[in-house]
Amino acid sequence: MSRRATAIELTEGERAVLEQRVRARTGTQQAARRARIVLAAAAGVETRAIAQAEGIARGTVHHWRDRFARERLDGLVDRPHRPPARLYGPERQARVVVLACQPPAELGWAGQTHWTIRDLARYVGEHPELGLGTPSKSTVGTILRAADLRLERL
Repeated sequence: MSRRATAIELTEGERAVLEQRVRARTGTQQAARRARIVLAAAAGVETRAIAQAEGIARGTVHHWRDRFARERLDGLVDRPHRPPARLYGPERQARVVVLACQPPAELGWAGQTHWTIRDLARYVGEHPELGLGTPSKSTVGTILRAADLRLERL
């Protein structure tokens, strides 16, 4: 499945900046590779040949060609990588830890002497009035490990 490559035309200023990025001793390898891709594309080299010369996938060459065509030099800069917002911030984590410290029988789980991570996760998920959502057992385990809490020792 091939697609038509985006045509690239450079101004003299853009060409100078890209060539400087290729030669730079203090720049990143990613910046140099992106500059080489765009310079080769502007010279009319096919996507397949650029990918082969750089040892990368054709999709990567298409990606950087397209971004350069849309955003010019600014498109070649790394974008910030942010992790997603935490669903379980410190307040929610503290509430899970408090629940874990209470005996299950006090909360209506008769016949159990202590929580398991799976049971605690299920209990929290079954009680929306707690306002803690439906955490997975791995999330509950992570919260308890961070609090240095071992359920079998309570």
